Amino acid sequence: MAATGSDNPTLFIGVFLAVLAAAIGTTSKQLIAAAAHLQKPWLSKFGVGMNMIVGPVIDAMSYAFAPQVVVAPFACLDVIFNAITAPYTLRWQQERLTRSHICGTALVSAGAVFTSLFAQTRSSVQSVHELEEQLFFRPTSVVYVAIELCAVACVQMALYKNCLPHAARGISLGLTAGILMGNVFFVKGAVSIIRLSASSGCYDAWLRPTPYILGACAAGGAIAGNIFLQKGLGEYKGVFMVTIFEGTHITAACLSGCIVMDEMASAPWWRYVMYWLSICLIICGLLVTNKASSCAQIELQTELQSELQNAS
Repeated sequence: MAATGSDNPTLFIGVFLAVLAAAIGTTSKQLIAAAAHLQKPWLSKFGVGMNMIVGPVIDAMSYAFAPQVVVAPFACLDVIFNAITAPYTLRWQQERLTRSHICGTALVSAGAVFTSLFAQTRSSVQSVHELEEQLFFRPTSVVYVAIELCAVACVQMALYKNCLPHAARGISLGLTAGILMGNVFFVKGAVSIIRLSASSGCYDAWLRPTPYILGACAAGGAIAGNIFLQKGLGEYKGVFMVTIFEGTHITAACLSGCIVMDEMASAPWWRYVMYWLSICLIICGLLVTNKASSCAQIELQTELQSELQNAS
């Protein structure tokens, strides 16, 4: 059944939780970046904990109250929060809001908002059997996941062989982290089972392997994505890396909501067209942000030389 803001009051709870998760995400990523500069491993662990536990839990709760295609685009607030605060919280990186950063952030944010507006907001709580059919036995879903895994494997091979220029390396780290953490349909499915079990009082679904597979895939994607993100934040500036990551995260979440969860099955053709144009707008924002990639890498050697001169 379609759900809109007028007939689904819990939608606003979902939006609030999504905004809160974005704020926590900004804080955690900046803590990871600060740990690399201050050489304080405990700070990195604290940031990773926020990014892997606190943020995802609140983000998962938002999917219990609103459709995936509505909640996912609000992750763009992470880009905005980071762009506003990074020049003050990450001063040692000499963060500056260049024209490319501003235009790229605006395009990513606009595209994310439009995907939410033009998506068919069909929200339903699926049973464990419906989820198994939707995720594991539907050819479209299987092909989508297979393509993602192949793409991540290719990027990982290129990073391992160190055959990418520094700009492409930064983009690859952000894209990989965003894809791995953007597969929120695993979280959506797990939350759907929890919600249905709690409302019906029937816990037969937990006798099947599906809830545990969904939980393991959600946790595995979060862990692997954070590994790539942590590495990227240690090598590249926050505004650049977070914009790439969140743009990809939003795109992957919206695409999976459309392709895997089939939340736009009953949408008219013009909604499909506008939805895909909105995704293209996000991609354009990533390309514009890439114009600033030449100065996005942290110049650790220059910083070290400066510290040695000050010490002498």
